[in-house]
Amino acid sequence: MERNQIDYYLHNILRKQLQKLRVNGYGLYSILDDVNIKLHSLIKRWKDKEYINALFVTVIEESNFYEPKVGNNIASLVVLCIRNSLLETICSIDYKSYGLKSAISSKDIIDITRSAINYFKDIDLDTLSDTIECNDFYHDLTNEYKVAYKALLELSKCNEYNTEREYKSVKDRPYIFEELNKVTNESKVINYESGISSSFNDSLIYILNGIKNKEATYFYIDSFKYLSRNFEKILKVLEFILTHDALFITNNFYISNNYVSRRKNLVRSSHKEDFNMEALNTITDITIKYREELTNLFSSAMNE
Repeated sequence: MERNQIDYYLHNILRKQLQKLRVNGYGLYSILDDVNIKLHSLIKRWKDKEYINALFVTVIEESNFYEPKVGNNIASLVVLCIRNSLLETICSIDYKSYGLKSAISSKDIIDITRSAINYFKDIDLDTLSDTIECNDFYHDLTNEYKVAYKALLELSKCNEYNTEREYKSVKDRPYIFEELNKVTNESKVINYESGISSSFNDSLIYILNGIKNKEATYFYIDSFKYLSRNFEKILKVLEFILTHDALFITNNFYISNNYVSRRKNLVRSSHKEDFNMEALNTITDITIKYREELTNLFSSAMNE
């Protein structure tokens, strides 16, 4: 029996889509439970627009280009809570763990995300938020990673008309986590894993240890989704980088622990890991401080 519109979506829309794709029982309930936790947590705080927009910074590089176009908030909800869930397992190399013979197609993902956007665009989320009582998955994480959350909050206040913002840095000791104790001397290791995995592969550990040891001053990735679809992993990496006085840079965002900036017009993520020529060709679309860093990064990449 459905208690609210979230339950209706889970049991009458998403469940049927997963069953049609022949996801096994374990995978089906794993995905539904994960999406359930995330949707309830996010919509519970839906009326806190500053908070919601801070979370959405991690997905708008993707949601900005989702169809149908019904406003970025609904598309961002779908990316954050549904696309960036254990649904990723059936799109990744881990598809066998959910009983599939191959990973699902891009068309299947588009069908799932499009139907979710079409459903939630017609729901009064402000009213629904008043009825929700649940454990607060996202809020618990933003409380744990305070430096990262502050940066996302400040960045969310930037827009196409005001693309940069200075703020008082959040003072905290350099954040260290257990995974960094794994020693690797490989700088070019290629590791394949599910985008929702919480683990840290050799390449990422190598880069982060370089920042810890003051051998590097920045972390660059095409977009947030290429770092991870795991929200806690994103916060953990961002917390680490900012508390080590380094920069976190994507083709749309520049993040430090006292200054943030965004691109005026967001560019679409590159295809897989191809070089993002659109970001290079529109490099005048960003602030001077951001442009200097990105120009150096692009020059290094093109000379390799």
